[in-house]
Amino acid sequence: MDVDVSANVASVERALDRLRARGHRVTGARHAVIEALATVDGHPSAEQLSEQVRELHPTVHRATVYRTLETLATLGVVTQVHVGGSATTYHLAGDATGHDDHLHASCRVCGRIIDLPSDLLDPIKRRLADESDFQLDPPHIALSGTCRSCQ
Repeated sequence: MDVDVSANVASVERALDRLRARGHRVTGARHAVIEALATVDGHPSAEQLSEQVRELHPTVHRATVYRTLETLATLGVVTQVHVGGSATTYHLAGDATGHDDHLHASCRVCGRIIDLPSDLLDPIKRRLADESDFQLDPPHIALSGTCRSCQ
């Protein structure tokens, strides 16, 4: 079996195991969305995922994909990333992929989303907690700026 396929299968299984361990059902739609997320590179939008799910599982309706993404994000299996001025994007949560969670930056010019180290904003998180009693949740929002290629 190809290494990428093996990693995808492992990611799907970890995500499904996480659902089961928390007492949630593994529905056909949940399996289809998780499988699509494991096979798509980058940070796809709900529309892109809907198209991928349709290719893999033609009977799963687009509205079901959107509802399932919301549910999986609430359950912590999927991470939503809100990109300023555009659609929300998604990826499997770190414990499903076997990688650490990460932060995101979005280029205002080309729209590319860049993965950043998860601890990058730790000093800011601590300062906000200490001075403003505010708990920052940075993995769900993309920092906005201009990538090297567009500068």
